[in-house]
Amino acid sequence: EETKKVDELEWFLPEEVIEEGSKESKQARFIVWSGKYAQPTAGATRFFVTAYNSAILLDGKLVLEPSTENSRKTRSVDIFLEPGSHDLAIVAYVSNPKLGANARRARENPNLEEIASGPFRPSDFEVTGLEEKKQVANSAGEASKKGSNWTFDLPESHVRHLKFVFEEYVGQSLAVNQVEVRAGEDLLVPTKADILAMSENDVLEITAGDEVVASYVDEFGRGGAKNRLLSKSLKATYYNASIRPISYAFVRTASGQVQEAEKELMRIDPGERVVVEVTDYDMDLTPAVDKLKVEFFRNNDEPISLEAIETSENSGIFRTEVDTSAEKEDDKLQVSPGDRINLRYVDPQNTFPGHSFSREGVVFVRKPTDGMVRIVETRFNRSESGAARPTHLAAPDNVPEVSGFAYEMPLTVEVIDPDAAKDSLSTTYVKVVVGEGNSTREATLECVLSEAFGESKTAPAGLSNWPLYEGRFVGQAVLRLGGMDSPTVIASGVDSPGNLQGGLVSPEGEEDDETDLTIRVINLSGSDLVVAGYEDVDRTEGNGTTLSSKGKMIADGALAITGPGYDEEVSTLYMGEKIFLQVVDPDRDLSEARDKVDVKIETKLGEMETVSLEETFSHSGVFTGSFRMKPSDKPVPGNLDGNLSIESFFGDLLSATYHDPSANSEEGFVDYTAEVTVSIGADGLITSFSKIFADEELAVRTQFHVAESYFELFKSHLKLGREEEASDDLEKGRLHLKQLVEDYPDPKYAPRVNYLLGQFSQELKEWDKAIEAYETIVRNFPEHSLAADAQYKLAQAYEEAKRFDDALESYVTLASTYPKSPLIANAMIRISEYFYKREVFDIAAQVGIKFVERFDSHKWSPKMAFRVGQCHYKNEKFMDAALAFDNFVKKFPDAELCSEALFWGGESYRMGKKIPLAFQRYNRCRWDFPESDSAKYARGRLALPEMLNQFEKEAELDE
Repeated sequence: EETKKVDELEWFLPEEVIEEGSKESKQARFIVWSGKYAQPTAGATRFFVTAYNSAILLDGKLVLEPSTENSRKTRSVDIFLEPGSHDLAIVAYVSNPKLGANARRARENPNLEEIASGPFRPSDFEVTGLEEKKQVANSAGEASKKGSNWTFDLPESHVRHLKFVFEEYVGQSLAVNQVEVRAGEDLLVPTKADILAMSENDVLEITAGDEVVASYVDEFGRGGAKNRLLSKSLKATYYNASIRPISYAFVRTASGQVQEAEKELMRIDPGERVVVEVTDYDMDLTPAVDKLKVEFFRNNDEPISLEAIETSENSGIFRTEVDTSAEKEDDKLQVSPGDRINLRYVDPQNTFPGHSFSREGVVFVRKPTDGMVRIVETRFNRSESGAARPTHLAAPDNVPEVSGFAYEMPLTVEVIDPDAAKDSLSTTYVKVVVGEGNSTREATLECVLSEAFGESKTAPAGLSNWPLYEGRFVGQAVLRLGGMDSPTVIASGVDSPGNLQGGLVSPEGEEDDETDLTIRVINLSGSDLVVAGYEDVDRTEGNGTTLSSKGKMIADGALAITGPGYDEEVSTLYMGEKIFLQVVDPDRDLSEARDKVDVKIETKLGEMETVSLEETFSHSGVFTGSFRMKPSDKPVPGNLDGNLSIESFFGDLLSATYHDPSANSEEGFVDYTAEVTVSIGADGLITSFSKIFADEELAVRTQFHVAESYFELFKSHLKLGREEEASDDLEKGRLHLKQLVEDYPDPKYAPRVNYLLGQFSQELKEWDKAIEAYETIVRNFPEHSLAADAQYKLAQAYEEAKRFDDALESYVTLASTYPKSPLIANAMIRISEYFYKREVFDIAAQVGIKFVERFDSHKWSPKMAFRVGQCHYKNEKFMDAALAFDNFVKKFPDAELCSEALFWGGESYRMGKKIPLAFQRYNRCRWDFPESDSAKYARGRLALPEMLNQFEKEAELDE
């Protein structure tokens, strides 16, 4: 047993215990959550429990009984609770600890029609100031009898439903023929109105939900049209009223005018005014300004009734106000820090919940709270396709001393301080300090109330604005590489992020020079430490302090081998020319000077050098360098001379590696590698297959033959176990094909080029490149003679890459697009195998049947026919399986699997309760194939009691 205090009602087995696979990870468990549940005001609560089985006790009463069905599911129960603290115990039984258990709750919210469930909050267990639930004795009703009639008088009760239970009575039946509901002396049910008389008067009686339709028959219309029915409809309904506290703000527009703006009110200080706004269009009863009643009450004190006045004729919006004071004053509500000012309006007519109902709101009297500031950790990862994936990480349990934030994304700062969130226009300010020592820069970041980049939460009942309730502020600032002298306002480009939360403000004493065409930024470098400081003035201990969070920039690097303009990557280098290297890595911009990064260069012939690339200019984050290719068939590692030459030779393979010490990865670093081949030849040499060759078709055909020859060399070297040479052959063949594409870009050669490229990639197990090559053929050249083969090889490549769903789709596409292809048989085998491994035996059997019908002479037909029987048997369709095995024996009597088909035919008949037929198959198996393993199994089955009985019956028939 283990007991501990928790704030969240969720239990799961730790991952380290699950990974061990010990006995403890498989033991069933009982989880019991027990404690005091706080109910500030009377209302309903729905409790949810997700477990194998569960029960709930409330104030010692079993309100959710254990289920008779043992299966993991979510169960719930609705309870109406009086204000106060309640003893709550939730019991969950977990048979599979890996799945865990959890409990949630949904409080009654008069402002929401839908039930919004959420996890238990710490506030649900704060019972300080709440009295224990008072046990109210139920008043008994009175019963009287007159003749055979009974009359029951029930006392005033808080109920929504009334249920009669008669456990015993005399006679065949009974009836409740009259029900009266009274409010004091007023009779509510039955109604005073005569329902039958309503149909005969001149008044249209309607209620909420009715649809009123007005129709008119137009006897003569344009174009000779007659008797056209024209109609319009109007739906009768009630408005669901709302009540909310507001206050006013005065905002200066760009033209200099001052406008009044409303803002949602959440917290006040003693002495401030609370304005209450009620929206209820049903209460706009007259052409003049109407009035209605609104109640205020502090905590659980007696309510104070005030009159709310309509803002204008026919507006349906009513407002009133109440002044507060820390001291007792006339016509003012005395309040203290931590109090709740509750607002209430009785909505007499509505559709939700459908009867007179109290709409409620609340205003908190502000009390000091402990704030928090955090630089939100961000990551900017890219997928294999290059698509960006910006991610904001949730707040960890253990906040690191220095958080990492992505350079490509805005700096995001989160402040949580409830006492600073007084209304919906409240803001906080964070001082952002960049750098240390003499190079320190400061900026002020405005943070606004926002739920962006945070966990999904809901406010307590009666409140709709979670960020305002929690006091969550978010501010964002655009980042740029720079230093002390870099401009803080730059032109906004098309790549500038939009919809920023909050933003940077102009320093004191400076005019705001930011416009729609410019944007204020924070300049920093990869070595700078960023500190976000928030001054929390009001705290629970009574003294203000400055809270801080530290962060450092993280950016993924990129390495490319390019042409002289550093704009396009190259795949081939030429001896005697230069290799151009480019690294883009913003967080390696470390100083005001032009920084450097190192790149390691290696070749297959043995060259190994480390070269330095210099930043293009200060704070660019782009590093470049060029080095001459020096011919040498035996390079000497580490001899980078003054001419900065890289030794290599014709046909060599060169790779460049850049180590990024700070990247968006789990390890925190990434090694980027780029590879290029060194051309076989150099400028100035004329080959027989150059671009000026007279016969283009001959040149192209010869290049194909050269590439195919390399492919054959590869297979020969592979058989001899010379793997290094075999791999070299493949690379050279692929290089020839790429050169062919450059020399002869005519699209008519593309299918054959991509087909060979796909083959080379398959042999090198580079499945993604193979897929890309084959997809180019089937997508762009579906009518080409190689298209069907490419479609089949595409499916194979998907299968080798473990992308089985894509492989299945490709095999099916082959069958439907190229129905006459000889590869259809192989594709159908693959499709059947796919569904068989996933235990979708019905489809696997259907494919097998169609295969045998279409390819009855194929070498795989016997195995496919046998597989049909296996599928039916594993799907427990034993008679279908028996017929399939019988058909196999008839169609393939000389096949190797014939003995097994007889045995499994007997098994299928036996499982299908056809004992005589099973007896015949077992006997034939041992007679026709006495030396087979299947015959041994058949003899064992014949020793079963039901088979011995069948043997005796056969013997009696023979006599």
